[in-house]
Amino acid sequence: MNTSDEIEVRHRILIIDDNPVIHDDFRKALAGDAECTEALKQDEAILFGTQETGRMDFVLDSAYQGEEGLAKVKAAIAEGRPYSLAFVDIRMPPGWDGVETISRIREVDPTLQTVICTAFSDYSWSGIRNRLGNSDSLLILKKPFDNIEAIQLANAMTRKWLLNRRAEAKMSDLERMVAARTVELQTANQQLRREVDERAKAEEAFRVIFQASPVGITLMDPQGRYVDVNPAFEQQHGVRKAQILGGDCTRAGIIDAESFQALLRNLATAGSINGQEIAYVHPEEGERVALVWARKVVIGDSLHNLGFLLDITARKRAEEEILRAQKAAEAASKAKGEFLANMSHEIRTPINGILGFTQLTLGTELTAEQRDYLETVESCTTSLLTIIGDILDFSKIEAGRVELEQTSFSLRGCVEDACRALEATAQQKGLELSCSVATGEGDMVIGDPHRLRQVILNLIGNAVKFTPSGSIRVSARTQPSRRPECRVELSVQDTGIGIPADRRADIFEPFRQGEGSTTRKYGGTGLGLAICAQLVEKMGGKIWVESEEGRGSTFHFTVVLRSAASGNSLGAERAWGEDDAPPLSILVAEDNRESQTLISTLLRHRGHTVTAAATGSEALAALEHQVFDVALIDIQMPEMDGLEVTGRLRQHELTTRRHVPVIAVTAHAMKGDRERCLEAGMDEYISKPIDAKELFARIAAVVVPQRLAAAGTR
Repeated sequence: MNTSDEIEVRHRILIIDDNPVIHDDFRKALAGDAECTEALKQDEAILFGTQETGRMDFVLDSAYQGEEGLAKVKAAIAEGRPYSLAFVDIRMPPGWDGVETISRIREVDPTLQTVICTAFSDYSWSGIRNRLGNSDSLLILKKPFDNIEAIQLANAMTRKWLLNRRAEAKMSDLERMVAARTVELQTANQQLRREVDERAKAEEAFRVIFQASPVGITLMDPQGRYVDVNPAFEQQHGVRKAQILGGDCTRAGIIDAESFQALLRNLATAGSINGQEIAYVHPEEGERVALVWARKVVIGDSLHNLGFLLDITARKRAEEEILRAQKAAEAASKAKGEFLANMSHEIRTPINGILGFTQLTLGTELTAEQRDYLETVESCTTSLLTIIGDILDFSKIEAGRVELEQTSFSLRGCVEDACRALEATAQQKGLELSCSVATGEGDMVIGDPHRLRQVILNLIGNAVKFTPSGSIRVSARTQPSRRPECRVELSVQDTGIGIPADRRADIFEPFRQGEGSTTRKYGGTGLGLAICAQLVEKMGGKIWVESEEGRGSTFHFTVVLRSAASGNSLGAERAWGEDDAPPLSILVAEDNRESQTLISTLLRHRGHTVTAAATGSEALAALEHQVFDVALIDIQMPEMDGLEVTGRLRQHELTTRRHVPVIAVTAHAMKGDRERCLEAGMDEYISKPIDAKELFARIAAVVVPQRLAAAGTR
């Protein structure tokens, strides 16, 4: 393998497409417009804070069929000049298609970065993953492609390829160096043991080792004065033996007096020093680092201190490089989290409008055909939202960024609510869904009801999905305990298709389902059960499955909660029913027109008075000059974001002595978003897409306590 300094940085790119025009387009984008590429690099530096790296130098080759592309990849490897990146068309009649071509190429060059270019694909993304597997070296570029997008892909993926190659070469260099140093040290130690074992030839053997050893060796008297040093020590410390004999290392300027005296004390107390790290000074190379081994030995009739010094400066520098790389990886992880947060916001906002207005329209008079169409839109949007939620949840759990709430709730209510949520779906398939909860006197518990409900909903949803006919039974029971903890056992039993025995161990792993055909037939990300398993583990429990293929499955799980007093409130959303909710004056601060209209319509349908604001400045002005019962404020708004609006409102309230409850309504749904909102002074948090029931429950949760407190003062 090449060393890290020998890796070629002139990237070769292979274009595999049966259309010659596409080859010309890529050459114009990647090899023809230097000015455009330089502008792109400057934009990247401004947007992402990265240092400009200069324009990439690409060499482009063409192949017009998959077989020809494979031949060129093999030839490039044989020449020792492999390709960094390949753009592969998805359709190339009459030969291999793009997926087959990539599969063949990976067999000979698995490190090649690949971009699938397509205007219309015969494969779904899941189909491509089934054929090629999950890989961070595979992207899709849709035709007709944008030149800037093509340049970005080429720059990013060839640089990634180059960094991977250099990292592999650097690691190989380090391994060779460590191996060489290890062999040297082992050789020296073996020589030393032989010298001790053969005491009759001790002096002669020691002299041979002393002179030939690549490790620095010193012989000192009990006072720490040099009696002899070997050539390796002279070279290691940049001194001549004649200059230092009779003196100690402080006089030679190697280490300071305090450190030297500490070494002598350790040797006198313990009788030996084993691999102690010290800093010493080389007259030309400056400060360096070594490991010291020392023993008391008798030569003739005299006691001496025998020392070995192994220079590890190169190794320490390598460790510093690894530490810097680790910090860079942590920065990349942070960037990933920020990307997920932004993607959550950008995707959830339009879905909020689609789902909300679809549900509003379904509440109007429609023809049967129109209702069928809209229910299909609602179902598809809900499925998309579930997939997005699964991916974001898994990312948060994988990064260890999920914290469980600790709030009082009804265990029976939590389980029954989950069953009611999917009762209509089960009935549409002709399934009988039943629920049994046995809590005795321990119904009120303390824990995270939202995460517990999420696990139950996922298991019931899977049961409905994989049960063609029959029934689904949900059961829960608590185990009495003298301790404050309360162990809860739950199960979801179905009469569905069951799980093959050889697949049961895999279903709780990410992106895995019972079998490949299950994914194609029933859909899904394969993340649901993995999320359930990790959430259950965080709640102090475990999850397992009992199943018989063709006869159904039973998913069991346990969680550990804390017992709560049975007289606790069931929550404001239950204490204040929808029918007797008084009309409220509500501010809706939302810059997205569709979301603003949706929220305002939901509120007005319940008889509430709504004032709308499109910017943070408008919202603050309205709050300072008008009295509201509650304010729904988006986090991301022009002029002034929702956090700043809330902060200024709380300052204003110091003089008015009146608290306006604020609920954050946002598409940001990553770990820490809710905490930041509460720290900024907000009272509640709800993420988009907005569920009407949850919206009114959160409003009740902040308004009712305030009204009850006000009533108590009268």
